[in-house]
Amino acid sequence: MKDLKLLKLIGGVSLKRVSSLILLVVILGACGQQNNCSSEERHESVIVNIEKATFNEEYIILTLPSVENLNFLDKTRDELIKLAQENDGAYYHLSQEKYEELGLKIGKRIVGYYCDVGESNPPVLFTDKIEVISQ
Repeated sequence: MKDLKLLKLIGGVSLKRVSSLILLVVILGACGQQNNCSSEERHESVIVNIEKATFNEEYIILTLPSVENLNFLDKTRDELIKLAQENDGAYYHLSQEKYEELGLKIGKRIVGYYCDVGESNPPVLFTDKIEVISQ
């Protein structure tokens, strides 16, 4: 009886340690994969709306692939979102530092290279690599 209690105690401690180790490996593996991008997609678009997030120091950039024959300056935020949903537009979330470094403004044409897409409509393209290609 005493041996059975000791075995359960040892087995319970080992199981907790093994479970903790597995959880740690999974978390570290997921964190390590965030910046590994074997094939980046390219998304060229024009900035049509910029907002500063209220919950952190990020900027939310709404883009459209093409704005030819479209006066987007007189559109409301909701109208721009609807246009982006219908025309393969996308959001980018950028740190304040990256936003200021690139000097982004409404009307600038950019190229974003992304590996992951958020499930929203329009989608969020996760990237740290954006190039300004026209003023």
